[in-house]
Amino acid sequence: MSKIKDYFQTRTSKTVFVPFFTLGDPTYEASVAYGKAILDNGADILELGIPFSDPVADGPVIQRAVARALKNPFSFDQIFETTKAIHLHRPEKPLVYLTYFNPIYHCGIQTFLDRAKDSGIVGLVIPDLPFDTEESETLFKELSKRDMDLIHLITPATTKKRIGALRKTSSGFIYYVTSFGVTGERREFSVDLEERIKSLKAALQLPICAGFGISTPDQAAQIAHYADGIIIGSAIQRIIEENGTNIAACQKALETYSSSIRNSFP
Repeated sequence: MSKIKDYFQTRTSKTVFVPFFTLGDPTYEASVAYGKAILDNGADILELGIPFSDPVADGPVIQRAVARALKNPFSFDQIFETTKAIHLHRPEKPLVYLTYFNPIYHCGIQTFLDRAKDSGIVGLVIPDLPFDTEESETLFKELSKRDMDLIHLITPATTKKRIGALRKTSSGFIYYVTSFGVTGERREFSVDLEERIKSLKAALQLPICAGFGISTPDQAAQIAHYADGIIIGSAIQRIIEENGTNIAACQKALETYSSSIRNSFP
């Protein structure tokens, strides 16, 4: 059984909190401190972004974070060492990577997965990897061998036919994109969001975590009534953008924000 599946089955809260931030923004040393602060203050599953030069699914806040991270010398050694330091702080909490396929391919699929697992990663979110490709099937098989998950994104535009076909290479949970477009904070969500999430859960028999646009405790509380998890990235990344070079201040701000989201859940 994958660690993510086990976590959802044994969770003590109705809804899990899945925050995200980009590794290396503003430094890898700071990323360790920020990961620890978030894990200690409400995060259930932590999603870590690998900086990549063409983050096509990300909005301006995360694009700027990636640009800042890439000002640091990039190496897979640094990525995996930073990840492991965060993992060892709270090893009971699952870590997943959000990455584009290019870094995985560049590193070599098997090498990347072996090193990621050794660093504490138990699943991957890959926004630019179509599910119905040879690469997706190969990656899913390799992940399964390691008890790791391939977490697919589904959008409001995904057809029922594609949703049904996704079952073959989906595990862990489904990352449900709550609105059209790229990542970023939003004020409103579609009126049929609850219906769509419940329908997806019934069709795929996997936990559904909602992301893209959620930023406030009130929004999180509303969606937590029917989603299995709440994913928040841009709001976390904005805190780092505003405070990141002052590690102590940023830790405090992340602690306060993470606690406010966790405490908003019903």
